[in-house]
Amino acid sequence: MQHGVATIDSSVGGLGGCPFAGPGASGNVATEDVVYMLDGLGVHSGVDFAQVVRAGDWIVRQIGRRNSSRAGVASLARGEVAPLAELEPMSA
Repeated sequence: MQHGVATIDSSVGGLGGCPFAGPGASGNVATEDVVYMLDGLGVHSGVDFAQVVRAGDWIVRQIGRRNSSRAGVASLARGEVAPLAELEPMSA
């Protein structure tokens, strides 16, 4: 960012990834982790950390995937962010 980076690609829960990546590829960096890092550095991203944590938690539960956001999982486990438990599951 000190060298002019203005855009960082990420995805909630770290979902997605390149279909051509080899075995052991971890996928995308989690938006929650990027926002947590930026907040810690005092960089305003315009993204509400708690809201993106809730979104990541909700979508990984809907599709049955593991949440790869370390900051998101930790914030939920410590009770710093409440999950969106009241939402109904997506219909097929």
